[in-house]
Amino acid sequence: MTTQTRPSCFRRFSAFKAIILCLLAGLFSTAFAEDWDGSTSKPSSKEIDGVEYYVITSPSELAWFAYQVNEKGESKINAILGNDIHFMDNDSLTSQISSSTIGASNSSVYDGIFDGAGFTIFGLFSNGAIFGYTGENFILRNFSVKKSNVVTWVALNYGVIENSIEENDGAKQIAGFAYTNYGSIKNCFAKNFGIAFINRGLIEKCNSTGTIGAYYSSGYSGGAFNEIKQAANRAGIVINNYGKVKNCTFEPINKVVVTNGYFGGISVYSGKNGIVENCLFNGKIKLQNKESSPIHMVFGGIVASTSENTQILNSIAFVESLIVNGVGDGSIGGIVGDMDGYTSGSADLGGIVSGSYANIQIDSLVSPNNSNSGTYYNVYVGGIAGEANLCDLNNSRSNLIIGEGVNIGSKNFFYASSLVASIQGASYNNSQISASYGVLKTKKIAKNHRYGGVTFEASYSRLSNVYYDKAISTPDTMHAVGKLDGNSTQTNVLGKTTAVMQSPAFVETLNTNAGLDDDSGVWQYCEGNYPILVSEGTCEEFYSKYGLLSSSSAESSSSATVESCSSYVESSSSEIESSSSSEIASNSSSSLGDEVSSSSMIASSSSEAESSSSAKSSSSAKSSSSSKANSSSSKGTDIVWNTVQPMFNLSVNGMTLTLSNTQGGVVRIFDALGHMVAAKPIASATMSITLQIPGNYIVRMNGISRSVTLK
Repeated sequence: MTTQTRPSCFRRFSAFKAIILCLLAGLFSTAFAEDWDGSTSKPSSKEIDGVEYYVITSPSELAWFAYQVNEKGESKINAILGNDIHFMDNDSLTSQISSSTIGASNSSVYDGIFDGAGFTIFGLFSNGAIFGYTGENFILRNFSVKKSNVVTWVALNYGVIENSIEENDGAKQIAGFAYTNYGSIKNCFAKNFGIAFINRGLIEKCNSTGTIGAYYSSGYSGGAFNEIKQAANRAGIVINNYGKVKNCTFEPINKVVVTNGYFGGISVYSGKNGIVENCLFNGKIKLQNKESSPIHMVFGGIVASTSENTQILNSIAFVESLIVNGVGDGSIGGIVGDMDGYTSGSADLGGIVSGSYANIQIDSLVSPNNSNSGTYYNVYVGGIAGEANLCDLNNSRSNLIIGEGVNIGSKNFFYASSLVASIQGASYNNSQISASYGVLKTKKIAKNHRYGGVTFEASYSRLSNVYYDKAISTPDTMHAVGKLDGNSTQTNVLGKTTAVMQSPAFVETLNTNAGLDDDSGVWQYCEGNYPILVSEGTCEEFYSKYGLLSSSSAESSSSATVESCSSYVESSSSEIESSSSSEIASNSSSSLGDEVSSSSMIASSSSEAESSSSAKSSSSAKSSSSSKANSSSSKGTDIVWNTVQPMFNLSVNGMTLTLSNTQGGVVRIFDALGHMVAAKPIASATMSITLQIPGNYIVRMNGISRSVTLK
């Protein structure tokens, strides 16, 4: 008979405790890691889809990897993160030991694959970038860093950066993903620092909620950045663009404040060969002057300033509120502030704006007199462009609202129009505006305010098939063109009533140049609303997705949101025109369907104006549209827009959010304090996100916000 010995309770408990301790030690090995001491250690490796990767699990292994690239010439080795990397035991701290840049010199260019695998690096410190010089085969993907002190992720990107999230809160970071991009940056999200400082390649399908431009460096050489300095200009995606930016959005969570600088929703400047296509800006902006005297300011909903053959295509700017304080000379445009298409050695038109839309409300604009009695300032404001030189603007539209907070020094001049305030060409080639329309509503006029329905002044320019809403526009004496020189021409440049502009006949007019040209098929009819482009989808999708500002909101908005600017407003009544004398009366004189040519200083020929009877006939094509428009035009103050409807469905199951009927882009989730807690690219029509902490949240996607409570 065999006797079995049973373990005591104490022995069994000790064995169980040992197992638990071993499991806990393995599970939390990274959580209780010590601060990195600068050491190196070789990582393990594994093969993934036939490609060999080093598996990085610690700062020491990352340092070893950098050494192999920089000192051993192993420029094509690959790495993948095996877990989150913690440079400090406390993730709220940043290491004081500098990490070596991977690809630190032009003799050690990194040309491999670095896959973050969805993990995050915490607390890294670098005097430069995480990656310096890179090659055309370089790939950085699924990557993220937090609480790290770096200038940018990649100094010179010649490869691909993709599917990554920038949510760092380090100091003096110049740009989110790259200082100069020669390759491509795709499907990335930037929370704080935009995408790239300079773009000479492709930035595509990237989204940002944070501005770029707080710091800059004059260059990168020898593996180091030149002196890093504070900067004034701000943008959402890139500062200087010489490449292509496509399908990108900038939607800041809070109002963006720019001090003594320029602002562009997508880029500050776009130069030779620069293209911005199918991009969106949606936000509130304040330009402020901290100098002792007025300064030059430029604002563009998409790009602040352009030169040479820059193109802005199929882009939308939704500027809910713009405040400009202390401007001297200035250019403000819903799409572009100052567009100069002059190209050395070429007679072609340079700058192009096509298929774009701007909805902009100016709550406050203050331009005090120059202390030098012999000088004055000019401020140009246009729904599409403030100033345009040697440019082509076509198939575009705007809604420009100028509130009561506009105060222009009596020595200065304020020029505004629904499309372009000032357009200039040259003897060898004319600028042009065609197949476009705009709406301008202003709450104030004064003797030094100059308004034009389409443009205030045009020289060496061709204006054709361009319109403005004369029932909405103020003052009611406004002409389509304020000044037209003898070197310019105009054909079908008219003011029309709201009813006509919201009728099927107006769509036909835009598409055929009032019968002079073949049907372009570019514009489509929207019942009860102004026409949109066929390329923008259905009317219901467009108007519910973007939600448009009502001109009647300018009065209440300006009184509620205009910030104090007493330091720039001179108190003398002779300096700034009295607002009491500049209130605009409602325009009730226009009758439904009445078509009167709103001529400039050069009278329009009778062939340019549509007959009254044809206008009445077209306006009656849709009785509901006509009646709505009639109500609007009789008041002269309200634009008729469709009610905003959410473009995605949202359901809650416990701590899980499920989104359906999504339209692409990125979904972002914010807590009750406005802190972003999650961001995820939308890859399918239905997706789910699970949060860990109960509470109130805001789900934001493509400009639409929904509130939810998780329990």
